[in-house]
Amino acid sequence: MRLKAKIVLGTSVFLLAAVALCCIMFLCFTREQLEEKAVETALSEYQNVWNKFYGWMSLPEDPLIERSFLKQRMSSIANTSEYTLYANGDYLINNCGFAPDPYLDASADASEELYTYALMRFEGTSYLIVGKRAEVYPTEISICLVRSLSELDSSMNALTNKSIAIGAAVSVLSLALTYLFCTLSLKGVKKLSDGANALATGQMHTRIDIRQTDEIGALAKDFNLMADAIERNMDALCEQNERKQQFINDLSHEMKTPVTSLLINSETMALRTVSMEDMRRMANRIHEQAQWIERLSQKLMQLVLLQSDVDRSPVPAADLFDAVRETVLDSLNRSFVTLKTEAHGETYSIDFDLFRSALVNLIENAIKASEPNSTVELIANEDRITVRDHGRGIPKAEIERITEPFYMVDRSRSKKLGGSGLGLALVKEIVRAHGATLSIESEEHVGTSMTILFQTANDNIKETTR
Repeated sequence: MRLKAKIVLGTSVFLLAAVALCCIMFLCFTREQLEEKAVETALSEYQNVWNKFYGWMSLPEDPLIERSFLKQRMSSIANTSEYTLYANGDYLINNCGFAPDPYLDASADASEELYTYALMRFEGTSYLIVGKRAEVYPTEISICLVRSLSELDSSMNALTNKSIAIGAAVSVLSLALTYLFCTLSLKGVKKLSDGANALATGQMHTRIDIRQTDEIGALAKDFNLMADAIERNMDALCEQNERKQQFINDLSHEMKTPVTSLLINSETMALRTVSMEDMRRMANRIHEQAQWIERLSQKLMQLVLLQSDVDRSPVPAADLFDAVRETVLDSLNRSFVTLKTEAHGETYSIDFDLFRSALVNLIENAIKASEPNSTVELIANEDRITVRDHGRGIPKAEIERITEPFYMVDRSRSKKLGGSGLGLALVKEIVRAHGATLSIESEEHVGTSMTILFQTANDNIKETTR
């Protein structure tokens, strides 16, 4: 059952019950007031009749004369169509069609000055009975006023019909207004439902335009905030998927060259007769390409593993620089480049192996960009570590992209020197995992500075040297 139907149905039940209860209470109160007025009038009339009948009365001794005397006296005082006269166990006057005395208070003593009355129904007609017993020695006399309340019943029936008609009209009008109010109030719910369905079908731009200031308006505002968050997350996921797809495409492209070279050289060695010199050349080529694939796979593995947090511990910059120097020593000697290190007792909270890998990548790139007999500098200074070369430099348009996976400024030269385009991407991930940032400053034909800047005091611990 829909919410509007529930509200209208529930309101209808309570409204009809309230209207019915009000009508019943009104009719009961009205009847009670009319009955009280009728009783008050009847008691006044009865008292007047009783006083006239009973005052200064003495009865004849002969029973027959007594009966005639009582009937004549009663007939001269009151309308015998409404009054009954009971004496010595018999009704001398009774035109109402039933014996009224049993309906009166049987406990009323004849010697007491009591008027008793009762409301009763007989054969579908309401009656008001007022009576009193008295003893005129030796005769016990009872006079009753029996008044039909049929006019009161008719008035109440007419009033009941009017109340039903008015109550029905009020109920119908109230239900119509309730339905209209619910329709207008729940209009926002329909918009929310349509918006949710649209959002579920992928229409991420869907927003709810509700300007109400009630709970529905607040819900619409929350819905729009949720839709904004979902759209941002979806955009981020789409961007991430695009980057992953580009990553896969670039990886496939990069792997294609060494794999093709391996296949060609291996097929040539297996299927053709070649000289020992050519055999040695092809074997060296296979070895170089295999080493390149191994380096590429290791860097890719590191790049994936760096998506999680790293364990850090205090590492002296001097120890880190010594390990880096030892790692790049062969590259330095082969390229005739000098590495100059400078540390002043700094200690950094880092993962030793990962950070060594990052600095090795930066220095390898600096060596590739440098001319023979030039110098590459590795400097620790307070909250930063800088790798500086004096080589070719990087075009300004390329600086923002060089940390993207597989991106290379000069692809032909990078491949010739064994590059994969993953080095700076790996460095960026290592730096990010340590809560630091990588800053790049470069000028063509002047040189490049790569600076790792630690953001918090815990990332850099300054040691006092003596």
